[in-house]
Amino acid sequence: MNILVTGAKGFIGKNLIVALRRQSNLSVWEYDLDSTPETLEHGLSHADVIFHLAGVNRPERLEEFREGNTDSTRQVCDAIRRLGREPFLVLSSSTQATLDNPYGVSKRLAEETVFAFGSETGAPVAVFRFPGVFGKWCRPNYNSVVATFCYNIAHDLPITISDPARELELVYIDDVVATFIKVMNGQRPGQGTPFCYVEPTFYVTLGNLADTI
Repeated sequence: MNILVTGAKGFIGKNLIVALRRQSNLSVWEYDLDSTPETLEHGLSHADVIFHLAGVNRPERLEEFREGNTDSTRQVCDAIRRLGREPFLVLSSSTQATLDNPYGVSKRLAEETVFAFGSETGAPVAVFRFPGVFGKWCRPNYNSVVATFCYNIAHDLPITISDPARELELVYIDDVVATFIKVMNGQRPGQGTPFCYVEPTFYVTLGNLADTI
């Protein structure tokens, strides 16, 4: 089986790549910002499964939300159509897609693009709406409060808790990767809903998270 992973150098991508390369029956292509357009074209031309993990969540310009989330997804779908292929397309989205902020809107439009692609072409698709993901190789002081708390506390740096009672929903990266592989092999979590979800999820307040770490 041939696998393409976009956003291969990101937090989720790196963990997925390691797990995929442990399996001897897979050929894995990686695509990220420093890859050539030819790398993406080759992967789209041959992949049986595409994990589209590339995206933007901390841009310098608001327009980058649309460019990195919505437009990049549309470009992937358009390229697959042009190639006349029907690979299994898996999209990494966010629970924030229900919100009307610029990030949430860009992720929701990406979801709609993938669902429309599946309906129009008959290609199988899966869309994951992730809450906060934590675990190894997560970048601190970026978009993970768990990684930030771990890093700052380990380095005797202060942490900021805006609201100790605020509850977070979290999933562990190894559970994310395991679910990706299950989906790749034909299992479908979240039956009866348009979205796929990872289990288990964990709920913790910011105050309890800081105390635990």
